[in-house]
Amino acid sequence: MYWSSAQQLVHHSVTGCPMNAGDLLASGTISGKEQHNFGSMLELSWKGSREVKLENGEVRKFLKDGDAVIMKGWCQREGSGRVGFGQCSARILPAIPFPYDSSKEKVVESTPKQPGERYTNFKLYGCWWSSCSWTVRIALAAKGIPSEYDTHIPININLDEKALTSDKHSSINPMQQQAPTVLEFMDGGNVVRISQSLAIIEFLETAFDHRGGRLLPLDPVARAKVKEIVEVINSVTQQLQNSSVMGMIDSISGKESLGEEFGKQAIMNSLSSVEKIVAAIHSIYHASAAGPFATGSFGPTLADACLAPQLYNARRLCVDLEGVCPTLVEIEKKYNDHPWFQNAQTEAQLDAVK
Repeated sequence: MYWSSAQQLVHHSVTGCPMNAGDLLASGTISGKEQHNFGSMLELSWKGSREVKLENGEVRKFLKDGDAVIMKGWCQREGSGRVGFGQCSARILPAIPFPYDSSKEKVVESTPKQPGERYTNFKLYGCWWSSCSWTVRIALAAKGIPSEYDTHIPININLDEKALTSDKHSSINPMQQQAPTVLEFMDGGNVVRISQSLAIIEFLETAFDHRGGRLLPLDPVARAKVKEIVEVINSVTQQLQNSSVMGMIDSISGKESLGEEFGKQAIMNSLSSVEKIVAAIHSIYHASAAGPFATGSFGPTLADACLAPQLYNARRLCVDLEGVCPTLVEIEKKYNDHPWFQNAQTEAQLDAVK
C-alpha cells in the first residue's frame, strides 16, 4: 500500500483540516509480517478472535469506554535527524445518543474514578457569580471529575470584615477574598487546598493529563496563543471590572456610578484586544478550515473557558458586544450547546440568586 504526497494532502485536507508547510504526514497503517509488527488494534486482536494482554494484566479484544489510548512515533535514518510527532493521547468516552439534542444534556455524568488515581474527594469552594469559580467549573466538567460544591459560608458583596477574617473562613480562603475560588481534595491521606483559578486548572491539566478533554493544547504555538488570551482576561479584564474594585472607586469618588463606568470601559478595551487576537488567528485559515472556538480549535480551550464569564459580565455592564467583539459573539454561541459549559453557567448553581 502506498500513498503519494499529493494523495496524502488531499486525504488530510478534504474535510477541512488546516495544513501548513512542515506538517508531518503518515501514509496509513503499514504492518509487518510478525504479530509484534501489527499496526492496529483490529490486527492485534485479529478481528476480535484473539485476546490482547495489557501491562496491568487485563485483556482486550476491542477498546472499551474509559480506555486511554497513547501513541508515540518517530523515525530516523542513519546520518539524519530524528523526526516524530511526540505523544498523542485520548480517552474513549461513552457514545452520545443519536440524534444529539443539546437541550436534553442537562446533567453531564462525571467519569468514574479510575483505579489507582492519586487525587480524590474533590470539593470546590466558590460563588455562583465569580468568574474564577465559573472557569474552574468548566475545567472540572472537561476532565469529568465529580466534585462537591460549597460556598463554605454565605458569601456576598457586602460580607463584613469580621466574617472574612474568621478562623473558619481564612483557613480555606487565606487571601480573605469576598468571592474565593478554592479547590480542596485528598492526596492520599492529606488534605490539599489550591486557590487561584489558573493554578487550579494547571493542576487539573497536569494531574489528569489522560482523562477527559484537554484545555491546554500540546502544540507550543497553539498553547501560547491560548495563554495570551487568558493573560489578557486574567491580568486586565477580570481585575479592573471586579465588583470590589468598582465599589472602591464609588466609595473614594463619592459617585455611585463611576465604578461601573470604569469597569465597563475596562472590559470593552480588553475584549477589543481579544477580538483582534482571535480574528487574526481565524483569518490565517480558510473559513471552512478553522475550528469554531477562540483559537481556531475544534474543541474548547482554556481561552474559551475564561471568555465565557467575561462575555456574561460585559452584558451585565451593558456593553455593545456586537460592536466591540462580533467574532467573540459568534464563538460564544458554541458554548451554549457544549456540555462543559451548560452546567457551569451561573444560573445553574445551587447558590445562584434567581
